[in-house]
Amino acid sequence: MIKKEDSSTNFSRLRQFIFFISSLPWKHFKKTAALQMLISVFVMLVIATMARFYFKTYGLNQAREQLKSSLLLIRQSIETQKISPLGWCQSLKLNWQNRYTLLTEKGKVLCDSHLPPDKLPAEINFPEIREALEGNLGFNIRKSKSQNYEVMYGALTLKANYKGRNQTFVVRQTVSLRALNLAMIELDRAIIIFLIPFLFVTTLLSLWIYLQGSSPLFQIVKKVEKMKKTAATVEHVGDDDEDDDDFIPSVETDSETELSEVEQTLDRVQQNLEKYIDELYNENEKLNTVMRSISDSILAIGLNENILFANRQFRKNFISKEFRDQLLSKFKIWEVNRDIILHEQLKLCLETKEYVKKRKVHLPVKGGKRYRYFDLRINPLIDNKGEIFGAAGVLQDVSDQMLAEQMREDFVANVSHEVRTPLTALKGYVQIIKNAIGPEEKQITTYLEKVEQNSDRLTHLFSDILNLSVIESKQVIAKETVFVEEITKNVINNVKQSFQVKNIQIETRFDIEKTWANPQLLEQVITNLIENALKYTPDGGHVQIGWSQGSAGKYDVLTVSDSGYGIPKEHLPRLFERFYRVDHGRSRDEGGTGLGLAIVKHIVQIHNGRVSVNSEPENGTTFIVKLPAHYKES
Repeated sequence: MIKKEDSSTNFSRLRQFIFFISSLPWKHFKKTAALQMLISVFVMLVIATMARFYFKTYGLNQAREQLKSSLLLIRQSIETQKISPLGWCQSLKLNWQNRYTLLTEKGKVLCDSHLPPDKLPAEINFPEIREALEGNLGFNIRKSKSQNYEVMYGALTLKANYKGRNQTFVVRQTVSLRALNLAMIELDRAIIIFLIPFLFVTTLLSLWIYLQGSSPLFQIVKKVEKMKKTAATVEHVGDDDEDDDDFIPSVETDSETELSEVEQTLDRVQQNLEKYIDELYNENEKLNTVMRSISDSILAIGLNENILFANRQFRKNFISKEFRDQLLSKFKIWEVNRDIILHEQLKLCLETKEYVKKRKVHLPVKGGKRYRYFDLRINPLIDNKGEIFGAAGVLQDVSDQMLAEQMREDFVANVSHEVRTPLTALKGYVQIIKNAIGPEEKQITTYLEKVEQNSDRLTHLFSDILNLSVIESKQVIAKETVFVEEITKNVINNVKQSFQVKNIQIETRFDIEKTWANPQLLEQVITNLIENALKYTPDGGHVQIGWSQGSAGKYDVLTVSDSGYGIPKEHLPRLFERFYRVDHGRSRDEGGTGLGLAIVKHIVQIHNGRVSVNSEPENGTTFIVKLPAHYKES
C-alpha cells in the first residue's frame, strides 16, 4: 500500500541532499572557513615538499648512473688493455669535478688525483670500500671535510698485474654534488617567492566563493527545516483548500540566483507531489478493494520466482497457514506452496514468455484438506521496454462446473444407451417385416425403408452425442507418435467404400512423416473431415488431403480441400457449433447429424491445437487443422 509520506525517487534524492546541507554546522561557518584555509595551506605545502623530494631524488639517481658507467668503463679499460693501475692513476690530471683514488685490497692508498697518498690514511672502513671488496658496486653520499659540501663516492674492484703478480685493487671515484645542492637552494627560494603568495591569493579566492555560496543557502536551509516538520506530521490529506493552508510559503531571497530557483522549484514540487501521492493512495485503495472482491485466485511472481502479489482468495486457498499473515514478498512461491503443477506452469510462462493456459487442473486447497478443479491462465508481465519481468496467473475454480458437466455426461450416456436399445430392436423388427411381405406390397416396403433410415439416423445421432460428451470430459489424453501417411490412407480406404457411386478423385501429399497425437482421436478427426469432403463434393470432383509443417516448425498442419458447393461467408463463424447446418434439407438428405465438425473442434482443442475453415460458394471448402509439433503435455 502506498503511504502518504512516500515520495518519488528523484524528489527524495533532492531532499536528502538538502537535508545533508542543513546538517552542516552553519552557525560556525567562520571556523569551517578557517579550517578550509589551513587544509589548503597544508595541501600546497605537502605538494611543494613532495616536488622538492622527487626533484632531488631524480638528480641523485642520474649522478649515480653516470658514476656507475664511469667506474665500469675504467675497470674494462685497465683489465682488457692490461694497463698498470698505478700508472693510470698517476697520469690523471687534476679535475675538481671528479676525484679518483687507487687503494689496495687492505685499504692502503696507492694514488690519489688530488692529494699525495702519504697524507691519506687507510680508508678500509668507508662504506663504499667495504661494499666494493664484497664484490658489489659500492656507493655512499656524505659531506666532504675538505670541500664542505656533499659528494657521492663510488667504488669497485679490479684485477691487474702489479710488481710481477696479479693483485686486487679498489678504484674509487668521487663526484661533487655542489651543482645539485645549488639547484635545490634555488628551488626552495622559488617556492618561498612564488608559491606562498599564490597559495595566499587562491585561499582568499576560495574563501570568498565559499561565503558567496553559503549566503543564499541559509534561506534554503530554513525552508528545508520547515519541510522536514511538514513531512513528519502529514498523516491525512484534505481537500485542495487544506493543502494550500498546509503548504509553506516561499522564503524571500535577496538575490535571484540558481539556488533561489531551486527553492522555488521545491515549493512547486512539494505541492504537486502531495496531490499526486494523495491520488495514488486513493487509487491504490480502490484497487485493493477490487482485488479483495474478486473470487478468483490471483498471483504474480518475478523472474526469480519471488512473490510480487497474491490476493486474499489465493492466500486462503493455496498459501500454507503459517505464511498467510506474513509479508509474502519475502518468500518465493515454492516456499509457501508445494503444488508442482502450479510451479511448472508459472516456470513455463517465464521461460517461453508466452501465454499459458491449462484447463481443469486438480489442485489441493486449504493445506491439502481437499481438492478442487481450476482453469489456470498465466500471462507474462512485460515492461515498457518489451522485456519480461514476471508472470501473473489467474486460477478460476470450476469444480461446480465440472460437477454439472459430469451430471450432464452421465445423463447423456444413460439416455443414449436407453434410446439406442429400443432403436436397435425397432430396426430388427423392420427388417423382419420387410423380409416377410411380398414384392407386390411395394408401398409398405417404402414405408419400412423410411423407418429404417430414420432409425439409423437416430442411432448415429446418439452415437455422436455420446462421443462428443466423452471427448469434452477428457482432461488429459495419451499421446504418441503417429505416422500421418499410414493413418490417412487407412481412413481413406474405409471412408471411400461408402462413396463408390461417386467418381471423386482423391489426391494426397505428405511433407512430414509423423505427428504427436492420440491415434484414435486423430483418426476420428481425419474421418469426419474426409467424409464431409466426399459427402458435399459432386460427381466428377476432387478432394485434396495434405500434411505439412507450419511456420517456425511449431505446428503440424492437416489440410482437407474439396471442389464442392462451398459455404457462404456468413455461415463460417458458426460452422463448428453443434447441430448448426448451412442447408438443413440437404444435410438431412446426406445423412449428417450436425455434430461432426463440433467433434473435430473439441478433439483439436484438447490437443492444444486450432481448426479453421476457408470457403467460397462454388469454389469449394478447405479445413485447416494445426497440431503442436512434438509437443508433450505435462
